[in-house]
Amino acid sequence: MLGIFPSFLSFGAGGIITVKDFLLECAVEHDSCIAFVMGVTEGARHQTRERLKAQPYSFQLHGRPVCLPDSWTSQQLTQIVISVLTKESKFSEYSAVSGVLYALSSRSNCEQT
Repeated sequence: MLGIFPSFLSFGAGGIITVKDFLLECAVEHDSCIAFVMGVTEGARHQTRERLKAQPYSFQLHGRPVCLPDSWTSQQLTQIVISVLTKESKFSEYSAVSGVLYALSSRSNCEQT
């Protein structure tokens, strides 16, 4: 299974993985792209799991809750991230982690109370 990560690891060895690097890798190796998105999502969600446990894909970004439909698969989450980041070229030099979090937060469906 580690065979799906070599390209991202080679980017990381030289510094951060940018959104541009991430999108280039996703065009070549979709499995590693999915793994990266899910790793970022789970890492963010881990921080707020107790507070937002009703939503499988919930986390906080800048103190605001981000909730994604639990019916979305890892492939759907990844497609959303790729779609949003491809359209938002201003983020190309941002870290890929920040880009993934931004893209997912742009599709948040948390109900405001």
